[in-house]
Amino acid sequence: MWPVIAQIVIRVFYAGMYLTNKVALTRGMNSFIYVTYRAALATLALAPFTYFAERKIRPPSGLKQTWHMFLLGLLGITVTQNCYILGLYYTSSTFSATVSNLIPVAVFIVSIILRMEKVDLRKITGQGKIVGTLVCLAGAMILTLYKGPELDIFKHLKSPDSITKLLSTSQTSTHIKKNWILGPVFSLLAVATWSGWIIFQASAFKDYPAQMSLSAYMCFMGTIQSGIVALFFGKLEAWRINWDFELFTYVYSGVLCTGAGILVQTWCIRKKGPVFAAAFNPVSTVVVAILEPILFHIKTHVGSIVGAGMVIIGLYCLLWAKSKEAKVEKDMHMYAIQEEDNTLGTTW
Repeated sequence: MWPVIAQIVIRVFYAGMYLTNKVALTRGMNSFIYVTYRAALATLALAPFTYFAERKIRPPSGLKQTWHMFLLGLLGITVTQNCYILGLYYTSSTFSATVSNLIPVAVFIVSIILRMEKVDLRKITGQGKIVGTLVCLAGAMILTLYKGPELDIFKHLKSPDSITKLLSTSQTSTHIKKNWILGPVFSLLAVATWSGWIIFQASAFKDYPAQMSLSAYMCFMGTIQSGIVALFFGKLEAWRINWDFELFTYVYSGVLCTGAGILVQTWCIRKKGPVFAAAFNPVSTVVVAILEPILFHIKTHVGSIVGAGMVIIGLYCLLWAKSKEAKVEKDMHMYAIQEEDNTLGTTW
């Protein structure tokens, strides 16, 4: 029960991140400096906890491990989060949240190419994997390439006065840019690099006992790399931290989404496995799809609804096949152990 509650809570946090980031961007927040502060706050949140929790099991890091952590920081923090925030800036919160559901599909495709995943088309599980992947990809293409008629579904609902005031203030700071060519490209690139991060971490640190320390190291590397990038693309005055909505965005995204999110995901994967954790991805999409039109008065398009629905259906088809396959393998393993015990008992 607790893993379910934890996953739902963290996915709601992620939905809030998509929305707060969009507001902060319209108010003029520098995206590159945001990524740097987010990684730095995640490092500060993780470091004390991981130091005491894993000090007895943390192995020493050599040159090879340090290089791998550098690459993980580059893929998981520097490239992914900068592409994500640029994709969010040029599109919408709903679009970014929906595209993130393609991560399990991308991991699955790369795993097949690298022969880390097997697909038996003679079995229903293998067919489910292929069908789910194709439906997800079709939904992503519709979401990206087709808009269709506008649907003002929540026109009778009004956002709170505090939100309206905040958004009206943001409009005076900078205009909202839309680019439905660059935006989807950045969003899909973020999915690709994050999927590569998952694959690389699984292979490079398969037997690394201190997973939370690894996450802290990755955030630290990402902080340094993102800081260097931000020095080239961010103005000096943009580094100044004030008691405003931007500071709230930094703390919220860094501590609750990056820091707490990594801890919750690590715990749930250890308890229930990666399939269980990935199954809750669409929760963020649903929350954002409901709240964004209400808060931001953004009209929903038919293409967005159809594409998002196909991505979610395809994702669950893929996850169902994966969970069914894992259950069969577990049952076969238990049966083999039981048969071995029976054989030993007969011999004795």
